[in-house]
Amino acid sequence: MKLMYIASLDFYTKPNPSYHLMTTMLEDVLNSGIEVLLLGCAEEGITEHIPDFLNKHPLFKHHLVPCPKVEKSDFVRRYLNGIRYSRCIGKMIKRYVKECDMIFVQSSPTVLYTLHYARKYAGNKKVIYNVQDMFPGSSIASGVMPQKWMQAIFYRLQKIAYKKSDIITAISEDMKDKLIEQGVPSEKIKVIVNWFDDSSVHEVPWSDNRFVKKYNMSPEKFYVQYAGTMGYVFDYQMVINVAQKLKGHRDIMFQMIGEGSQKEAFIQAVKNKGLDNIVFLPLEPQEMVSDVYSACSVCFIPLKKGIIGNSVPSKAGLLMACKRAIITSVDKGSHYYNMVNKYAGVAVANDEPDNIVKAILNMKESRDMCIKYGISGYKYGHELYSRSNNMKKYLGLFNECVVATKQNSCK
Repeated sequence: MKLMYIASLDFYTKPNPSYHLMTTMLEDVLNSGIEVLLLGCAEEGITEHIPDFLNKHPLFKHHLVPCPKVEKSDFVRRYLNGIRYSRCIGKMIKRYVKECDMIFVQSSPTVLYTLHYARKYAGNKKVIYNVQDMFPGSSIASGVMPQKWMQAIFYRLQKIAYKKSDIITAISEDMKDKLIEQGVPSEKIKVIVNWFDDSSVHEVPWSDNRFVKKYNMSPEKFYVQYAGTMGYVFDYQMVINVAQKLKGHRDIMFQMIGEGSQKEAFIQAVKNKGLDNIVFLPLEPQEMVSDVYSACSVCFIPLKKGIIGNSVPSKAGLLMACKRAIITSVDKGSHYYNMVNKYAGVAVANDEPDNIVKAILNMKESRDMCIKYGISGYKYGHELYSRSNNMKKYLGLFNECVVATKQNSCK
């Protein structure tokens, strides 16, 4: 069995949560005995695009398209560059598809064009569309695409993309609901969530925690932490509102860890408000994930309204693996909202900062509550979010695709 894996335009440009997630997926696919042909991008200025452990695997091959570096803020150039990339990938699909049994396509704003070529040359082989971030829904919800005419155009294009695929993998039940709302038949959708590596991510005791030692953290303080990308889906105004209301509590500290397009605006807003209970720390390397998440008293995930379903915060599973309670502001009534409230902590509506304050104070006063949520989330999350369980689902899906293709060939 051989899988053609088509990476998104900027997937291999730098280590990030998605990069780590999908490279571990490829590792498990290869170790199961499935050959992989990766088609991806070689961005200008990047010296290493493929990790050594993939390059050295005897079942792995790859071909990369040289691409110029384009700033994320330049939407028009990025979109045009994405179309060019898809055309180049299309030529590769035509050349190599005969030696592959199925095609797996990562989501991107220009995925329609890649799916067009995949469908054109795949014949009766299955085309799997892996949706990580729904476009244009995520851009609309985060406020970067306010023009109604533009929204309408891209929604129409995206519906065409859905029709070009045989199977769509969604990373949450909320995303499945969004896909169904946009006309995708439910039987075409498989929900396989983004996972944590249950062989390496775990709770790290305070006394052994490298992140705690690095920043000389005090066990007397209550740390409210956000670790991840501070982009357009991240509601930093909610963090500021909550921190303002809690500035009199000197034992509560907000740790904001990571980078992102909104970080500078966030830092400036904190300075303007004179808030000294928010500290900004740089992103840590991948091997520090367990230490970082284990260092917090509670994790705070503030999301803008409409984001959930169009996008999914990847850190929930990591926090559950580290037995940490979650507080989140998210669309009320969503699957994510209900899951957090039932198993892992407290979820409130996007416009309820007072309820976030209440949840933080309650957990600070009752550390046993944090422990209870952590243990409950761990039990639930290990089943739902573990790498081993979700890779079984992917491997099962790939086998089903090959069987279906063979059956169709015999008709």
